[in-house]
Formats: sequence, structure tokens, C-alpha cells
Amino acid sequence: MAKHKIPKLAAETRNQTGSRSTMRLRESGQLPAVIYGHKQETSHVSVDAKEMLQLLHRNTHVLEIVSESSSESCLVKQVQWDHLGSQIIHVDLARVDLTERVRTHVVLELTGDPIGLKESGAFLEQHHPQIEVECQAAAIPDQLTADISELEAGKPLTAAELSLPDDIGCTLPPETILASISMSADEPDDAETVEAEAAESEPEVIGAKKDEPEEQAQA
Repeated sequence: MAKHKIPKLAAETRNQTGSRSTMRLRESGQLPAVIYGHKQETSHVSVDAKEMLQLLHRNTHVLEIVSESSSESCLVKQVQWDHLGSQIIHVDLARVDLTERVRTHVVLELTGDPIGLKESGAFLEQHHPQIEVECQAAAIPDQLTADISELEAGKPLTAAELSLPDDIGCTLPPETILASISMSADEPDDAETVEAEAAESEPEVIGAKKDEPEEQAQA
């Protein structure tokens, strides 16, 4: 797979790391972040919040962080969101060599119209919207796709059946179900339901004559 062009993101060193300082940063449109790894000291930096959000929406995994004194490749390791899940409040970046193999989660997009959905009551379930892959840092795809046109009920798509480029591996067990066609439970007709409910709710009449056994009737 061809290596991707690594997007650049400017960063400024943060000298203050308290909660008040990070709050002022976010109010000014900046986002606090840390850079660590490769046996180097952890760096506290700030980046443009809007640019970072746009990169994440494009499923960017590797960035070239550019500051006044250095430029280094970093893997987006962890993103912290606010309680509403709408605003990023912090990003962890891990230093990475573009030729080293890393593990990260990639979006899995399902394509095609499954045959199984043509049946009445059928619906599609995607059990893993993202999957963990292992590959060179420079070759991490923005997303992966899986054609599910032939998917039928009782024949799920597993990790073993996923078609991936030669230099990318999936870390999930081969038998892991990624997507499947399920059938909704059959609902009884309204008339049958009403009749069954009426039979259950009909009270027993005390003293009513019951059918006699056949032997007594013959006597």
C-alpha cells in the first residue's frame, strides 16, 4: 500500500499545565496536548483545536507536529472528549518512526446491499464499527471497507474473511463476527392476539357443569 502524505500541525510549548491554564487555552481556541515516547521527555504543547478536529474527522492517525525547535511524527494515541462528546478537551500523541509497525483502530465501512436484507424482518448488525490493525505508521489507512453484498442470514462476515492489503493485518481473532444479518421475531396477527388474550382473561364459572368422564356417562 502506498504511504500517505502526513499532514502537518503547528504546536506551541506550554509552560503551565494546571486546570485554569488549560481552560484559558480552550477558551482561546487552542487545545492542550502531550507528546511522549521513544525514551524522550514528555512535552506539553498546545495546537489549534479546529484544525485538530478537522483532522480527526478525516480519520487521520499520524501527524507531523511542527514547533519552533523541532518537527516530529506522532501517532494520535488517545482523544479525550467533553461529557457531551462534542468538544475535544485533550489529545495524547505518541512519537513514532514512520517505518515502525504500530497498532491502532481504523474505521470499518460496510458497502453493498446485502442479499439477506431482502427477506421480511431482516436487519443488519455491525458488531465492530472499528477494528484494530497492525501496519507501518506511514501506511495506516484512513478507513477500511468490506463488501457485504453476499451477506445472508446465518452466514456472518468474520475477521478471517476480511480482505486487507498485504502489509496490513487485523489483530482480531479470525472467528470474530464483524457484521451479520438477523431476523426480527415474528409477531402474531392482531386477531389471534385478541382471541388469545380473551381466552386467558375469561373467568371460570363456579358450579358450572363440567363434562363427565366417558365411563360415568355410559353408566
